[in-house]
Amino acid sequence: MLDDDEAVALLRATTLLKELDEEDLRRLAARAVTRRYRRGQVVFTEGEPADTLLVVAQGRLKVLTKADDGRDHVLNIHGPRETIGELNIVEPGTRSASVEALEPSTALVLDRTAVWELVKERPAVAEQLIRALVAHVRRLTGANADLVFLDLPRRVGKLLLMRTREANRPVIELGLTQTEIASLLGGSRQSVNQALREFERRGWILSEGQTITILQLDRLRRFAGD
Repeated sequence: MLDDDEAVALLRATTLLKELDEEDLRRLAARAVTRRYRRGQVVFTEGEPADTLLVVAQGRLKVLTKADDGRDHVLNIHGPRETIGELNIVEPGTRSASVEALEPSTALVLDRTAVWELVKERPAVAEQLIRALVAHVRRLTGANADLVFLDLPRRVGKLLLMRTREANRPVIELGLTQTEIASLLGGSRQSVNQALREFERRGWILSEGQTITILQLDRLRRFAGD
């Protein structure tokens, strides 16, 4: 369980709540509940009432929807200090997607009412919420554009480049199986495998399980149009 100081530090580290002062952060932390999830555990399901905001403390959670044929389509992956459920702060309703734990994870769960009270009281928090929603829309727009205009190998390249920027180093831990990457990028596991093998054959990357070392960043960027 996170103690009050740990919860405050986590909330302060989020983009959404970083503008709050110490008093407001402690006010939120006092109303937060710590939840732990085992790998593969469902955090919530599409269609459920949406009345909470999640702040990831440890591990990673995947946001997904299910296709008509039962296959999962991964929409996003959230790691530490990221929030899930910003849309539901603005307008309560039902979950538009499901969330599952990719690995053992811990999250703070905040009641929508507690967050909304601060949004109404603190213009800075409202501004951050708007920015978070705009960023969410931009991610979806960019992902849709990539599906239309880029073939799968280039989408794989863009994913590697994005993870490299997040890690700020050339060695990255994907933390995703090839099946999960395929679901995230809208392809097949075999196509993802072929793309990674081709990048390695060209000398652009070194692949060791889920650890990828980017050897030729500029060439990968030019290929992916990044």
